Amino acid sequence: MPGKFLVASKKRATINLLTQALEAERHRVVTASNDCTIIDAALDHKPHAIFLGVTLQGTNGIQVARALRALAPAANIPIIFLAENREEAKQVTRAHIPIAECLTAPFDLAEVRTHAWAALQTGKHIAAVRPVRAENDWMLAILDPLTRLYHRRYLLHRLAYEAKRAARYRTALAVLLVDVDNLHTINRAHGILTGDSVLIEMGQLLLGMAQQAEIIGRADRQDFMIIAPQTNADSAHALAERVRATIGKHHFVLEKLDLHVTVSVGVAANTRGDVADHLALLGRAEIALARAKRRGKNRVEVG
Repeated sequence: MPGKFLVASKKRATINLLTQALEAERHRVVTASNDCTIIDAALDHKPHAIFLGVTLQGTNGIQVARALRALAPAANIPIIFLAENREEAKQVTRAHIPIAECLTAPFDLAEVRTHAWAALQTGKHIAAVRPVRAENDWMLAILDPLTRLYHRRYLLHRLAYEAKRAARYRTALAVLLVDVDNLHTINRAHGILTGDSVLIEMGQLLLGMAQQAEIIGRADRQDFMIIAPQTNADSAHALAERVRATIGKHHFVLEKLDLHVTVSVGVAANTRGDVADHLALLGRAEIALARAKRRGKNRVEVG
């Protein structure tokens, strides 16, 4: 089914080129050239995706993208940046805008059409699995902008808290690191938007498998961390195997893509110990995860 796209660039030639390519596929195209008209068009027309120049008239496309991500109606719209050169492409990479990817000039029309169809399909799925919520400033400060799970800094803060509590009450504590084995392959084959959708959906799967006391967040680009209080080594290993098996059976993004996603899991647990022992769990889990990757991936290793 044809979609609706917003094309924004400071270059009229770029707007005309992309408009021609998209309309040839029967898509509807809305155009804009500066920050105010882009934001207004995104809110008024609700496009399925936005092709956004990195440099715009009197502003920067990255700042516009950040503004769009802060507005609930535009928070889940895929953004495809249009970089005029490698330096602009590097700016996009460094910006870490969620649900975004980048094309670099000269723009290939076949590639534009391919990314448009991928954004159309993936965007619908992202909107379904990443509901827009009205978070306050305090919540935004501790959440990963893509998955809406806790980010690494907050996870380390919670690990320190749980380490102190486990040492004081002499209870067990476990840490699991869940790494997506084939995220780079998915990004290359289907685009970064599809890879982002996999991460969003995987975060929701992990939340669904977690007990109320477990803390789940995004530890790195393709890693998730689970902090499991009062969980011994056997229970942590069982949880890790359940995570690995559940993700391995799940159809991600769109079933017709038949994305086979697997994870490797590094596990570390203490039944008792002092604060330093519990804090060392993260390092042990990282070593176990590295061993799982070396031994063929799609497996659980205990450190």
